[in-house]
Amino acid sequence: MGNRRLPMEGVRIVDLTHDWAGPHATRLLADYGAEVIKIEYVRRMDGMRGGRKEREAYNHHPRWKQINRNKLSVTLDLTNDSQRRIAENLIAHADVVVESSRPRVLDRWKLGFDRMQELKPDIILVSLSAFGQTGPDATYGGYGGGLEALSGVQVLTGYDAETRPPLRIKEIDVTNGVMGACAIMTALVYRTRTGRGQHVDVSQLEAMTSGLIGEHLLGFFDSGIQSPLRGNRHTEHAPSGCYRCAGDDKYVTLCVQTESQWVSLCQLIGHPDAALDPQFATPALRHAAHDAIDRMITHWTGGRTHEAAMACLQDRGIAAGAVLNAEEVANNVHLQARAFFAAARDGSPGNYPGPPFVLSGERPGIRRIGPRLGEHNDEVLGGMVGKLKEGEYRYGPEEIGTAFDIK
Repeated sequence: MGNRRLPMEGVRIVDLTHDWAGPHATRLLADYGAEVIKIEYVRRMDGMRGGRKEREAYNHHPRWKQINRNKLSVTLDLTNDSQRRIAENLIAHADVVVESSRPRVLDRWKLGFDRMQELKPDIILVSLSAFGQTGPDATYGGYGGGLEALSGVQVLTGYDAETRPPLRIKEIDVTNGVMGACAIMTALVYRTRTGRGQHVDVSQLEAMTSGLIGEHLLGFFDSGIQSPLRGNRHTEHAPSGCYRCAGDDKYVTLCVQTESQWVSLCQLIGHPDAALDPQFATPALRHAAHDAIDRMITHWTGGRTHEAAMACLQDRGIAAGAVLNAEEVANNVHLQARAFFAAARDGSPGNYPGPPFVLSGERPGIRRIGPRLGEHNDEVLGGMVGKLKEGEYRYGPEEIGTAFDIK
């Protein structure tokens, strides 16, 4: 990156989150230069470390390396008074604290927002809990699968309610991580303008309903009719869908958005007369005859690879994309041309997905992979906050718990 300053440089975040949604939020900020200090409890490790201790497997899990990259790891027991005071010193020198526990967990550690404000008057605390800090469900824990169902998102994801049940989308933690990152950024902008910190309460359940299905809720309140399952079909444009191609489990998606595109599609798939057929004359009529149109399209796509079908469709000006598996994504020419996959600058082997968007005209690099457990104890706790002697908080294998311990 040369000497260009990253957008979030100078922002220090104390990361008390665990698993996926919270760590994804702080990783986004870390990617763009924020100094993220992840506090870990060795007797109950973050589940993203994999829950295995043999041969230090917890330091090598691929998902840990990816989702907690560009962060620092320190190990503290916040139930211990002396170690909690060290955490307080970290908070006193931080801009933001992010946590994803149930409400009142911080209070039990004597680290609630009131205490944080005593340590740092303009501190920002972002709580990313399942159901928010207040309300009848606040004390319940939750994870992506349950939140999908409770939020209403899951009832909209499927193909045909009569023959196949709704499906999980399985990426809600990532979505809520983005919501958390937005909350952090918004609070930082507010503090820049006013000089005041705040406690931001992000209910993951509410973030999903307001952020993902707001128009469906409004439509239901207006008409009393629930949105039907549409599969890959568009609410207005037709035809639109995901079509099987030659090969094992290969597909291409397409969406016809104009009448000229419809004519081009009919010519391409060998049904030019369909463009003149009155039963297909408008998007509404094509929606009514979607099954018949899908059979014509599938007959054409079935004789081509998904990438060849995509290229033919795009050449005709029709929005289309091949559905790629992990290997195909890794070798995708567009992502390679944008240097999306990159090696970490710490010399770790392998390439990793890069930051998802570009700020200041340049994609930031990956400075380091997800840290080893307690890797930065001496650097952070011994140097940055000046409270530890070198090597004071070392631990042996017998002291390390797993993600499944309940001690």
